Amino acid sequence: MDDTSLKPWYSIATPHKDIREGHFAEDVFAANLWAVVSGTAPDIYMDPEEFFRKTYMTKGLGSTLNRIGRVLKKEGVAGDRILSLQTSFGCGKTHILIALWHLARYAEKLDKSEVAGKLREALGGELPQADPRIAVFTNQTCDATQGRETESGIRTFTLWGELALQLGGPDLYEKIKANDRARSVPQGLFVDILKEAAPCLILLDELADYCVGAASVKAGATTLADQTVSFMQQLTEAVQQVPGTAVVATLPASKFEVARSEEGQEAFLTLEKRFHRLGSDSKPVADDEIYDVVRARLFESITPPDRVDYPAKVARAYHEMYAAHSNDVPGEAVKASYRERMERAYPFHPELIEAFYTRWGSHPDFQRTRSVLRLLGCIVGDLWNRRKSTSQTQHIIQPCHVNWSLDPLQAELTRLWGNAYQSVAAADICGESANAIAPDEERGGDYEREAITAGLASAVLLGSFGGDGERTGFSAKDLKLACSRAGVNWNYLDGAVLQLEERCFYLHSAQAGSLGKRYWFGTKPNLNRLFVQYRQQIEDQDFEDEIIEELRGQSKGGMFSTATWKVLVDPGEDLAEQKSLCLLVFPPSLVWNGEEDADEIRRKVMEINRRCGNQDRKFRNTLVFLAATKRGASRLRTAYRDRATAIALKNDYGDQLDEEQKADLKNRLEKARNDVQEKLPAAYTVALRVEGSEVKTVTLDDAGEDFSKHLNLLWRELVENHEWILNRVGGVTLRESGLIPEGDGAISVKDAIETFLRYTDKHMIADNRAVTDGLERACSDGII
Repeated sequence: MDDTSLKPWYSIATPHKDIREGHFAEDVFAANLWAVVSGTAPDIYMDPEEFFRKTYMTKGLGSTLNRIGRVLKKEGVAGDRILSLQTSFGCGKTHILIALWHLARYAEKLDKSEVAGKLREALGGELPQADPRIAVFTNQTCDATQGRETESGIRTFTLWGELALQLGGPDLYEKIKANDRARSVPQGLFVDILKEAAPCLILLDELADYCVGAASVKAGATTLADQTVSFMQQLTEAVQQVPGTAVVATLPASKFEVARSEEGQEAFLTLEKRFHRLGSDSKPVADDEIYDVVRARLFESITPPDRVDYPAKVARAYHEMYAAHSNDVPGEAVKASYRERMERAYPFHPELIEAFYTRWGSHPDFQRTRSVLRLLGCIVGDLWNRRKSTSQTQHIIQPCHVNWSLDPLQAELTRLWGNAYQSVAAADICGESANAIAPDEERGGDYEREAITAGLASAVLLGSFGGDGERTGFSAKDLKLACSRAGVNWNYLDGAVLQLEERCFYLHSAQAGSLGKRYWFGTKPNLNRLFVQYRQQIEDQDFEDEIIEELRGQSKGGMFSTATWKVLVDPGEDLAEQKSLCLLVFPPSLVWNGEEDADEIRRKVMEINRRCGNQDRKFRNTLVFLAATKRGASRLRTAYRDRATAIALKNDYGDQLDEEQKADLKNRLEKARNDVQEKLPAAYTVALRVEGSEVKTVTLDDAGEDFSKHLNLLWRELVENHEWILNRVGGVTLRESGLIPEGDGAISVKDAIETFLRYTDKHMIADNRAVTDGLERACSDGII
């Protein structure tokens, strides 16, 4: 199949006008029977022709219309006249009631309408010729406490009062007026009312929810809810006795779809028993009909009249692509049945509809058909409006094309799965600086034009819900099936998956057997990825200032038991005269990199040692230098980077972590802080001094536990092992020279001076007196 012959879906299929023109209103999918009766519903529900033009005739709808249509004919065909529609929320129950309402009220108009062909076909070619009466009761019809003031001036208080008034006006209402006002079930009276009203159709919607409110209204020794449930037995038995009458009611799929109250759930169970005893159930939308329902409601036309075979052409091209990479997709994708599904789902990819309908549809608060239509309508409208600016390949609408920044998608995402998913979407998927967007921008080319990585992330988020166990998320093969596009390099997705694994904060994965890894987004951040990502963001930071401050802090306080030098960190070349011994600590940017690669630090040492601002330095023998090794400084910066990363994660994500993660982060932070303390002294192991015209070095083999103890270790090394700093001369302390009182031995001043001369810059000494003064000063200052 030639990929170039395929066209974007928007050049073939045409959405309905409201979607094309951007007037798409989400409430048009919230079918409301009482709003139709009251005349306040959107036009699509009020106009019978528009309603059936945008309604796909499912098997369940056609069967129900046929059964009720036969009942409403003049001859009043018998059969199942008590019908319950009991499926999950949003599966088209209310839509069927509205269809029945239009059938009963506008049969003559629909019999002549061009758009009602499928309706006439479902009814066997003949619509009802009778003029049936219709009564409607929903959870919005009549307030359980205050009742309803009707146009006729009569205030009704109960279900039976409403039905009688709607079916026969004030005359029929009079027959049960006392029961209505007393909120007491009319025992046996409704048979006569139905006989006078026949042929008639009674539509009941959300009755279980009505009973929740009615449970708080007293009715004699019981409640209005109890009376209402009891009346349903009276009503169904009456319908059974009167030909030409029918009642169709909706029931939730389970008690958990009723308001979370014991009364509501009890009412539901009782209603369910009442209807199942005398009635039959109908499923409005079969699972395999959802494709047709979606296409009929969202699209004015799927193909131009001269290209009716185009969906089959697209399905064939994609099926051939899957077959060519059969090891990379689920086994079902290469079967002929999947090609047929693709053709039926066009212009959507089946996986997009299935994800919403099946995965999301498993949530008890997701109204399957209604919500699927609403969300897909939002997606179609967005892609249609951006069709002239997009660069993505869109032969069909796939999970990778979903724009999660759209308000309806964000709202449904957070309503069903939690507010935390706003942070997930912003950080990893659709935010301005989302982690899935950056890789495409960095790689450019097809990655950027097709939004490969960003589209993959959109698909993963779509598939992150509704499954359990191994069905959580999309597998690697699922993603290839859902996101690969004809004409786009098949292998791009492999690189995109790796990018998501490396960059996304909230992406999780697990092995899924032969399907490879399974991926999903969760609200719990992935600490390992967070660390990697945050660390990458500060990779170029050298932490120079922070390290210098740490060095200064740990060098203060006189914590050295034997060292008598003054410590200065990061000395400038204009360092003032230092008459007493001074240790100058270089910043981590000036490192010792071995004898053969140390010209810069040697130059710095010589410069500071020789010059004091604009003058020659006099006291050159007082300066000792300390520098980090190149490797030590690198490790030190790594420790600082890890500490900064842990602190940032704690500040940004501390509230989102569970207890296990918080403990993990606490341990990481503690370790990072300990590493800083350990790496700081370990980095600074090279001491330097000027001896004549050369720079001499001493390298420590060990390091202290912290920098304070490290300086003490350095002092001992320079005094005891290298005699850079003299405490003793020839094994005899200089105190014994007599220059310092309380000597415990004998040594001549001459010997002391000679020793001193070997370690003193000779240019500082003008005569013997200067030598003596220098020795006395050195002793008193603690240099020797």
